[in-house]
Parts: sequence; C-alpha cells; structure tokens
Amino acid sequence: MKVPYKFIFDRLKEPISIDEISDKFFQLGHEHTIDDDVFDFELTPNRGDCISLNGLLRDLKSFYDLNNEFNIYNKPIPDLEINFSNKAVRYCPHISFLKIEINKNSIKKNYKDYLNDYFLLLGNKKINFFTDISNYISYELGQPTHCYDSTKINDEIVLEISESEETFTTLLDNKIELSDKNLIFKSKNEIINLAGIMGSKSTMCDENTISVIIECAYFNPEAIIGKSLKYDLQSDAAHKFERSTDPMCHEIVLRRFVQI
Repeated sequence: MKVPYKFIFDRLKEPISIDEISDKFFQLGHEHTIDDDVFDFELTPNRGDCISLNGLLRDLKSFYDLNNEFNIYNKPIPDLEINFSNKAVRYCPHISFLKIEINKNSIKKNYKDYLNDYFLLLGNKKINFFTDISNYISYELGQPTHCYDSTKINDEIVLEISESEETFTTLLDNKIELSDKNLIFKSKNEIINLAGIMGSKSTMCDENTISVIIECAYFNPEAIIGKSLKYDLQSDAAHKFERSTDPMCHEIVLRRFVQI
C-alpha cells in the first residue's frame, strides 16, 4: 500500500520528519520503502486492519499526537426499502445498502483538495463521480463499497452461492466463465456482481450516473480467497476482503460516503 508523506504530515499536530516517521513504522512492524516522499508498505496478511490510511494513522498514534478523525454525515438517513434477498448468510452475515440521488449539476470536475490529492499524488485515474468516491473511501477506511447505477436495476437483488457454469462480463469488459462455487449478486437472473471481486458492466456507473445504490458488505474471507487469481481479475476489493474487513463499520463508511 502506498501512502504519500503529505497524507500523514497533514494529520500531525506538530511537524515530524519523514525519516522519523519511517523509523516509527518499522518499530510497529510495518516494512516499507520510500520513493519520492511516498511510503510503500508491505503489510502482512494478518494486518488487514492496516490496509487503509486510517489504519496506519491509528497505529502511528501510539507515538504521536495526530488527528485521525474524519467528517461524516450526521443528519438522519431514512430507511431504504430495497428488494433484496440474502441466500448466503453464512458467507455474508452483514450487508448494508444506501441509495443516493444527486442533481446532475452538483457534480463538480474539481474535487476537494484531499480527494484530488488521492489521484494526483498516487497517480490514480479518475473514473466517474461515484466510483471515485468509492475508491477513495476504500483507501481511507479500508472498507470497499460497490456502486450500482440504480436506473439499471429494476428487480430483486439476490445474493447467493452459484455452483453452475455461467458467463459474467465485468465492468472492465472482461468476459469470464465462472465455474465451481462462487458468491454472486443477481438481478433478473443476470449476474450483476462477483461478490467482493468486481461488478458487472451491465449495472456499472458512468459519467452520466446521478442515482446509485451503494452496497457495503462483510464477506467471509473463505468465499473470496483465490477468486481474483482464478479469474485473472486485479481487484483491490478482493485484496481487502481476503484479509477480512470490519463487519461493524458500515454506518460510518456510508455516512462518510454521503459527506464526501
């Protein structure tokens, strides 16, 4: 995981050099290199709780007085009536959904500085408004979310284990043949998400999306491990779910999404 020194420096209540911070990370057991003022961490699989900016800041707080808090939306959020059936509770015991609708004119090309730095300093590519926020939150808080264009879902969403051979076209336009046992989301008997790995092209957001259903889930790592390798899919979400995420973070994560 790469973290620009600026992201840490901005949270410190007094200036600390990059070399001193590096020394403290080594004391914490976080092996890393530094390239052009960017920490590049090799985090061990048992420290999935640190695969996020907030996780690393939490550990660093053992040494320094820093601010690792973030703003969230604190106003009441009405309950969402969603047609969803969880037929795989063993593999997904916790899942939350949030629907957000915005005015097309409210989407700005120029993001807030902290969000823009995520793309500028790490060389990440902007995709579209909602996906960009989803990717940033995964980086900041360590919890992946998935955004569906709500106008492309008009039927029940079902989470289930599939053991049949099915074809799935990812949002990257890769067509893959699913085999053996897979945890999937379906709607109208069509796969809309290979759970914890990657969504489908048919329900993906784009630059015209103004209404989304955001899925925030905890997946049992055993349902995710090895899938991205098997299907040759590069997936940051899978990397985090394989190492386990916090099943109790959903409300904070979704309220952070609204705030951003």
